[in-house]
Amino acid sequence: MQVECSGCAKEISIPDNKIPQNQAFSLTCPDCKTKMRVDQHLKPSSSDATGSLDAASLVVDEEFDDDEEVEIYDEHDKIALILDRQNDDLWDATLTDLEYKLQRAKSPEHAVHKLRFNQYHVVVFHEKYGDVSLKTSPLYEYIRDMPMHSRRKTFIALVGDHFKTLDNMEALAYSVNLVINQKDMGQLETILKKSIGDNDTFYKVYRETMTALGKL
Repeated sequence: MQVECSGCAKEISIPDNKIPQNQAFSLTCPDCKTKMRVDQHLKPSSSDATGSLDAASLVVDEEFDDDEEVEIYDEHDKIALILDRQNDDLWDATLTDLEYKLQRAKSPEHAVHKLRFNQYHVVVFHEKYGDVSLKTSPLYEYIRDMPMHSRRKTFIALVGDHFKTLDNMEALAYSVNLVINQKDMGQLETILKKSIGDNDTFYKVYRETMTALGKL
């Protein structure tokens, strides 16, 4: 869908797979940050598939729930999902410095919903996120069972009180890329840069090898 921003007239392209079917949704213009709520039921029946919609004619309410907002990013943006209320400020500062665009969720179930419909570059979560244990967490269950084609593109960090920071075997046992002990969160930026760098190097070699073998 193409929507014209009511604030700056920028044409915003929204991937079809991100548009809630037959529902109103909200979005923020990536340029001027104007917030709009779009009701697809108000779309003129005569609009052709390639035409742009004037968001102003579709706005039904300036107040909206952020959960319904369709996020619009540039092609090369790096997106991170923060699921750690205990260390939220640390993650915010560190990931912003590393030039990630940030998202959050309100519950483990909401996080699963986001993971199903979005490809994140980085996901960080606390072992007690949502006040549930890993054993009973729907978020952790989903992460363990993520399809491999998505999993390879997502760097996942797990924080807790009993992990040994940067222990690769422990990370593997928990189906994540990085484990961090809570007491080491003061060194977060150094830890994250090293671990993400190592992961990027590994998958660069992996992709080059698979390409050479004709499997990519």
